[in-house]
Amino acid sequence: MFGMQGLRRVVIGAGAGRLFTTSAAQGYQARLNQFYHNTLRDDMMILQYVPPSVRARTEAAEEARMKEFKENMTGTPPNPLKKHKVVRRAKPKIPEPTAHNSPYVDKVTVHIRCKEALKNKHHLLSAMMALQVLTGKRGEVIKAKNDAAPWKLRKGMPISAKVELTGDSMYEFLDKLIEVVLPRMKEYNGLLMDSGDGAGNFTLGFDSSAIGLFPEMEMVYDMFPLITGFYVNIKTTALRNPSGRLLLSGLGVPFLHARKPKSEGYEL
Repeated sequence: MFGMQGLRRVVIGAGAGRLFTTSAAQGYQARLNQFYHNTLRDDMMILQYVPPSVRARTEAAEEARMKEFKENMTGTPPNPLKKHKVVRRAKPKIPEPTAHNSPYVDKVTVHIRCKEALKNKHHLLSAMMALQVLTGKRGEVIKAKNDAAPWKLRKGMPISAKVELTGDSMYEFLDKLIEVVLPRMKEYNGLLMDSGDGAGNFTLGFDSSAIGLFPEMEMVYDMFPLITGFYVNIKTTALRNPSGRLLLSGLGVPFLHARKPKSEGYEL
C-alpha cells in the first residue's frame, strides 16, 4: 500500500521525465528530406563524377584560355588606387564531388508583392495571412528602401512580405509545391533550362490562381479579400546552375527543354 508521500513521489517521478509539448518529435523527418539523404545525394555524386584525367585536361585548358585572354587584353588597365563600383569576383573552383559536398537546398523564401499596399497599407494583411496559411510561419514585412515617384512610392512604405523556410518546414513546403500544386497547373510546363542566377539558385513565379491550389488554401480561399501572386526562391549550395538543376530535377521540379524545329521531310 502506498502512502500519500509515496504516491506523490511516484506521480512526480513519472511526470518529470515526460513534459507536455506541442512540438514535433525529434525523430521526425520530412519525406523529401529522407529521400535526399537516402537516395538522391548518392545518385548526384555518381552523376557528377569526372575522371581525374578529364578534370586535369579541363583545368589546363581553362588556365591556357585565361592566360591568352590576359595577354590579348587591350585598353586602359584599371587603376588600382581608384575604387570601382562593380568588382567581378572569380567564381569558386568546383571541388571533386563526394557524398559530403553534394549540393542541397539551403533555404526557401516565399515572397508576396502587394502593389495595392501603395494605396492602403492594410491590404498587406491579406499577404501576411496567405503566407502564414501556406508556410505555417508568420511573415516579415518588407519596406521600400528608395523613393519611386512614378509609382508614388516613398522610402519606408510597406510593399511586400516574405517568409524564410529552413529544415523540415522547407522540405514540407517543397513537397506540397512539387507534388500537389505544379501537377494541377495546366499552363505550367516547367523551368527553362537557362534559368538561374549562375550560382545554383532558382526563382519560380506564380500568379494569383496558383495560390488557391494549396490544400490549406482550399478551405479558406473565399475568406481572403485580396489574392495576389507569389514568388518562391530556392537557394542551394550548388556552385553552378547545372548542379542546381540536377538537384531540383531529382527532387521533382520539371524543366522545359527547348524543342528543335520540325524538319519538312523524313530522313531514312
